[in-house]
Amino acid sequence: MRWTRSIGPTLALLAGAALASAVYSGCGEEPAPAPADPTPVAEAAPPEEEPEPEGPPPGVDHTIEEGQTLWAIARAYDVSVNDIMEANEMRPRDVRRLRTGQTLRIPGAEEVVTITDAAEPEELPPVEDGAYHRLIDGETLWDVAHLYDVPMDDLMARNELDDDSVRLLRPGRSIVVPGVTERQVERATENREQSLAQNRASRGFRHVVSRGETMWDLARMFGVTVSEIMAANGLDEAGVQGLQEGARLWIPGVERDTGGRVRRQLTQNQQRAMRRAERLGLGTRATATRLLRGQVEPRWIAAAGGNRNRLPGHLRWPVTGGWFVRGYGSGEGGYHLAVDIMGRIGWNVRAAAPGVVGYSGDEVPGYGNLVMVVHPGGWVTMYAHNSANSVVAGQTVPRGGILGEVGSTGISRGPHVHFELMFDGNNCDPAQLFRPGVRHRDGHLSPIRHVPWTRPDRPPERLRCDRRRRHPRSRWVQHESFDD
Repeated sequence: MRWTRSIGPTLALLAGAALASAVYSGCGEEPAPAPADPTPVAEAAPPEEEPEPEGPPPGVDHTIEEGQTLWAIARAYDVSVNDIMEANEMRPRDVRRLRTGQTLRIPGAEEVVTITDAAEPEELPPVEDGAYHRLIDGETLWDVAHLYDVPMDDLMARNELDDDSVRLLRPGRSIVVPGVTERQVERATENREQSLAQNRASRGFRHVVSRGETMWDLARMFGVTVSEIMAANGLDEAGVQGLQEGARLWIPGVERDTGGRVRRQLTQNQQRAMRRAERLGLGTRATATRLLRGQVEPRWIAAAGGNRNRLPGHLRWPVTGGWFVRGYGSGEGGYHLAVDIMGRIGWNVRAAAPGVVGYSGDEVPGYGNLVMVVHPGGWVTMYAHNSANSVVAGQTVPRGGILGEVGSTGISRGPHVHFELMFDGNNCDPAQLFRPGVRHRDGHLSPIRHVPWTRPDRPPERLRCDRRRRHPRSRWVQHESFDD
């Protein structure tokens, strides 16, 4: 029996109720014995039934190592991805939730295989929704996204890449770029070595690590995610933790302007989004303050998708594989009207629902790198303390779209996402809207009674919502003061 730990007032109550239901579900009384027959008769012995096989299907257990994908594991054991998924009762969405250290049953295998080479064969299966791009030395997935102006989350979803495996891609790996043709790839990769060198020279520079400087410091300083820096320099988590003074790191995706300031380059889509934000009045600190106060303009709702008759009804967990650490209504006086979610270094922060980015920046005191998304119906979600933001104001994001990366900027005690759900000037407890539930560090989900939110004009009756409040000692806690 796995018991639910304390996870905040509202969440703990809901989880406990669901747990009690699970304990007694399917449990009933023993069937009453049949009445005795006064005239016993001889009966033939029932035929013996073959016992059902117990335990996992025949095969071996493979422990996933860092950077290994389901595709690479299937190829190493000469089995299909579908066979592994069936043996482990996996659904398609489970593929992207695979994590280092997880054990998979490999059906039909007789011994564990050591996977040392992740390069693909020369012939690849045909694709109809895009074309292959083969990585060369020094090229990252971010370079590919910039080259074809394709969102990172589209590349990750199409190639079944999780947050850990992206930065571990190596030369020779072929990536399916959705929405492009082979001819477009040929044109984009002509004289690629020379163009990549020129592109990298204009989109990055070499940085010498100072004493006490961490990877988080570099991400915050240059506005580049930790994953990008790791991928550009071939670093794993051990390399990040053991970063030494004097190390020379390539900082990708940035450029120096005429004043010598370093800034991140925007894609063409992001440049168009910034112009759209300017027309709509999005993206400023004043906008962020208004969103915190619940002042959402009709034109912002229209940009998010309008005031539809129905909403999606549920929210996506903002960090794939991330775990719950603090709930709604916790803290002194119950001031914390948010959910805090932790994750490993380099993991992405994703949109809980589709909408338009209303603010992306670091101008709100205490929150660090902050993203706020306006959704259909006028409700707003907030994602704070990111190591870096990956979106700009005015940018349309789908459910699950990458917004930034888990970080510890602003007033924060460790890398996590401070997630808030706001509607009509109130903060609402998002726990009951998460589907399939609230995830914990050991991977289990708190069984919570789901409350669908389908009407854009008001939240469901059972959803707890409260007026935004300050920290009881807000003169020391800046991030609870949003009026200045």
